[in-house]
Amino acid sequence: MRALTVLLCGVTCVPAFYQSAHLSDSTSSATQNDSGGGALFFFLAFFPLTITGLVMVRTSIRRWLAARHRWQVWKIETHRPEIQEWVHLIDDQGSITATFVLRKWTSRTFNRDDQFAWFAGHPNKAGLIAKPGGARTRLAYRSIFYSPPPFGRAVAPRVPTLTKSPSPGSTTPSGFTLERNGNQTVMRPPRGHPQGPLFGGLDDDRFPSPRKLRRTLAYLLDIVIHVAIGFGIYFVSSPATQFSVMHQEWNALQVNWAAVIGYSLLASFIDRVVLQAMTHTTIGKAVFGLAIIDRDTGHYPRLRWLLASWLVSGLMAIQLPFALLELGGGIGPERPERYMLPAVRRRDAKAGPSKDASTATGTTEADSAPDSDRSQAVRSVRDAVGDGIIGPSNR
Repeated sequence: MRALTVLLCGVTCVPAFYQSAHLSDSTSSATQNDSGGGALFFFLAFFPLTITGLVMVRTSIRRWLAARHRWQVWKIETHRPEIQEWVHLIDDQGSITATFVLRKWTSRTFNRDDQFAWFAGHPNKAGLIAKPGGARTRLAYRSIFYSPPPFGRAVAPRVPTLTKSPSPGSTTPSGFTLERNGNQTVMRPPRGHPQGPLFGGLDDDRFPSPRKLRRTLAYLLDIVIHVAIGFGIYFVSSPATQFSVMHQEWNALQVNWAAVIGYSLLASFIDRVVLQAMTHTTIGKAVFGLAIIDRDTGHYPRLRWLLASWLVSGLMAIQLPFALLELGGGIGPERPERYMLPAVRRRDAKAGPSKDASTATGTTEADSAPDSDRSQAVRSVRDAVGDGIIGPSNR
């Protein structure tokens, strides 16, 4: 009920904003300021109320669907690094079946000593999780915005090092350099070595067509189109503005900037989220032959990523003046570059990345050994332990 109430309040802001914007143009100057302030209030309240209401409705639906399943007892491992609580579901063979983040962040649901939990739902999607007996029932789901930290069985066991190890500073044939970091030995990648499968950069050879100038021009064209649509809708919906423009009475021209900004953002939402979800491009990108891709996968992004990118770009635009004045760090996602979806030439996007994922992550045949070689290396370590080459101080 609360979710529907919040969503209804957000949807009601649309006719209220339109009515206030219309009154600010047709009434006298005495009430024009009050109507303009009301239009601005409804515009600012629409987005947070609507988005919050949609999230609450989606959460309620997921809880209702999960409640239709029967409770099952699972072995768990929990971890709470900051405000998020992560849970591993462990099957009978001791393997991790799913990793969930809990919706309730205000207090810890499970203690460190808890080994079992009740779960109802789909392990591959979401469900309800509770302590044995049904206490502290929470919604658990797979997060698409955050990566779970390594904990419990997800942490790889440490392998002992041989006595005759390469000296620090030595370089492998693939260009990696052996370095000492305290009590650990790490391999530093060579300069320019890619750290992950990031797609769509200007130096990405998987999308070889040049596009730097096209990106800039498409971005500017999209802004001009969105602002022009905002002014156009305001001109059509404002009789007073039409009268001033048609009779060239520029001194009597009054522009309600709150309405213009609202219409421009509405045009931006339709172009960057709705239209781009169907055609994988905006109006500006289509003029210059560009298409949007996902930075991590190299394929067309889904609707939820387009919506998240639109919201994060607006949040970063609001925080930009504060960042330039060094007034604070602000808030935002852990990986803001994840939401800055790059644009590539449409012909390259249709053909797909010209190199496989192994090239994207920077791994080559020289860097990765076959499973047989790895097993042989493990056996050699065990033989060295048995022969006394590796002592307790070297493990």
